[in-house]
Amino acid sequence: MSPRRSRAEAASTHEAIVREAAEAASEVGLEGVSIGTLATTLGMSKAGVAGHFRSKRDLQLEVLELGAADFTEKVWGPNAGLEPGRERLLGCLDTWYAYSAGSPFRGGCLMTAVSTEFDGRPGPLRDRIAEVWGRWTKVLESDLETAISAGELSPPLSPSDTITAIESLAAGVNQQTQLYSKKKPQKTASAAARVLLGIL
Repeated sequence: MSPRRSRAEAASTHEAIVREAAEAASEVGLEGVSIGTLATTLGMSKAGVAGHFRSKRDLQLEVLELGAADFTEKVWGPNAGLEPGRERLLGCLDTWYAYSAGSPFRGGCLMTAVSTEFDGRPGPLRDRIAEVWGRWTKVLESDLETAISAGELSPPLSPSDTITAIESLAAGVNQQTQLYSKKKPQKTASAAARVLLGIL
């Protein structure tokens, strides 16, 4: 086996481990993911799985990065080229709620799951989760403020309170989908967001 092929196979295996860990974390939380379970699921030895990471914390951080990258690609990606302001804000909300209802992870939106798991637990994982969501919140707030300044939107609440309410709808969509098996709760969330924005 050539060194290049060996590196490629190692990278592919590493990616498969992180992906399965992300799938599992969406169901049982990051702390619930074990090397043993990953090894069994992937048909590997425990040592084979553990050898790809310096620690369980490193694995958890990689899972977070995968979740954040997936969210960015599927929620922000389709809207990145839109005009800042009302158009992009509404686009982001619609793709976000659709993502929360149809997340590619087995247990629903991974970032929502880990946020709930670590919101009251200080440390590097919580810090990274807060950083990811904080960056997203700033994008939404910026577009809302742009829309207000341009006279495109006139929400009854302050911009900060409006975004807080709008963000809570995404968590609600995930819960309605995962816990209650509701069909298309993203449509209700999108309509509610428009009420909050003063459109409906």
